[in-house]
Amino acid sequence: MKNKFEKEETNSLLNPVDWFNFYGSFVSIFENIKDCNIKSEIEVCMYNPKNPDSKDLNEPTFVLKNGLVECKKINDYDIPKGQKLSKFMLLSAVKFKGDYFSAMSYVSYQLQKNDIPYIRVGVDYFKVIKKKDRYGSEAEILKAWKKDEIKQDHSKQLLSYIFKFDDFCLIPDNTNYQPVNNNCYNLYSKFMHEPFQSDVKINDISNTMEVLNHIFGEQMILGLQYLKVLFEYPKQILPVLVLVSTERETGKTTFLNWISMIFGNNSVLISPDELTHSFNSSYATKNIIMVDETIIEKSTSVEKLKSLATAKSISVQQKFVSSYSIPFYGKVIICTNKEKDFMKIDEEEIRFWIRKIKPITGQKNTNIESDLYNEIPKFLKYLESMNDVDFSRSRMVFTADQIKTNSLQSVKEESKSSIRKDIEYLIDDVFYNNNDLNEFLATPKDIKDVWFSKNSNISISYISKVLREEMKLQPEKNQRYNKFGENELNKQIGTPYKFIRNVQKLDSQIVNKIDDVYPF
Repeated sequence: MKNKFEKEETNSLLNPVDWFNFYGSFVSIFENIKDCNIKSEIEVCMYNPKNPDSKDLNEPTFVLKNGLVECKKINDYDIPKGQKLSKFMLLSAVKFKGDYFSAMSYVSYQLQKNDIPYIRVGVDYFKVIKKKDRYGSEAEILKAWKKDEIKQDHSKQLLSYIFKFDDFCLIPDNTNYQPVNNNCYNLYSKFMHEPFQSDVKINDISNTMEVLNHIFGEQMILGLQYLKVLFEYPKQILPVLVLVSTERETGKTTFLNWISMIFGNNSVLISPDELTHSFNSSYATKNIIMVDETIIEKSTSVEKLKSLATAKSISVQQKFVSSYSIPFYGKVIICTNKEKDFMKIDEEEIRFWIRKIKPITGQKNTNIESDLYNEIPKFLKYLESMNDVDFSRSRMVFTADQIKTNSLQSVKEESKSSIRKDIEYLIDDVFYNNNDLNEFLATPKDIKDVWFSKNSNISISYISKVLREEMKLQPEKNQRYNKFGENELNKQIGTPYKFIRNVQKLDSQIVNKIDDVYPF
């Protein structure tokens, strides 16, 4: 005889069929059935449906012996006389009209008390599916399921046992997880890892630190703070992290895979096209949204990506499910082999942290991802031991100056329209050829007549638009002025724009020209 603990352990290991054959009650099969005489724990008497007789209720129809049930006479369940069958087979025939799957559901969810893998949120049904990733970590995903399919697979009785929630909610928390809040089902998945209990030194996470040093380089401290925020403060907004490199084998994809290892089902890898799809459930509930090998050309995708960086709520659109609104806490990480033109970024944009990643040199660790996975508990402990992050500097944790890089400036320069680039180049050329000139005035018409007179595609109104909207300049008041700083005798009347010498930029250009002449 097994003790209670051993039986409960077996209860969770046995499938419903074996469990009922071992532990199921024979007489319980016939509970609530009319015209049935439970004669003993091993004998049940029923009428012969073809020739009913009062004596039938004293003569066994089914007898349990040595773990098997023998049919002794004709019955309502089309079980042949003399047939031997298991208790579970008899349960299926008597209680569920031969529906094998419904019988299994009954045993599993009502007798074994296993968790029912379905929930109802509002009027929609979902199945909670457990899946393991390639590293062995298990996560739960929610998939829309039809009510009729549940009834077909498990019988309608199961519907009454399914947990019912009023709505969805999203409460990101990696340390104190709440699956339900105010009868709302939390779409944030439980964090899969537990931090290491003892103190951790750098040498204990050497593979992790090597990868992070390769990714964040001179901004290593900011990188560690970024990861600490991801782990400890998943509600906090962060800048869009962009890893760029034209070369292959730089470790960008390894970094994305490592993020997936840590944050599991709360992270997702998507394509740029998914940003503009009408259905957004693939990423709307995720805390970390990763986009690999990205070229974002559509303006709608660009604006969607920018808005995601600071959005506070999102309307979830999913097939076969009513739309619903939840808070949005997504952080975006982009990897691309386009260093300067993966997307257009305005000069005033402060939501992007762009880092150029160099190729990995030396001998490569072919087991790096397994090593990184094994170090996750210790790395989490290391993050916990770090000093608290200062949230007072910026709503995105880091200031624009902290995350400013040459790569960001390169993307901003490349994002300028061709006419703006031409105008800025020609402005610099005016100053470069006149060292005594610190500023000059010119109207859009002056610029058209002097610099673009032969280009019919560039109009005065277009030049004016570029000056106002792209270069953020405002015209001076109506006055007499010298265009391009020319001789006083050539004064004319108009509302010109003022262009001021950029000393730092011109000094850089002079140095570059000297380097071209004297390359030593």
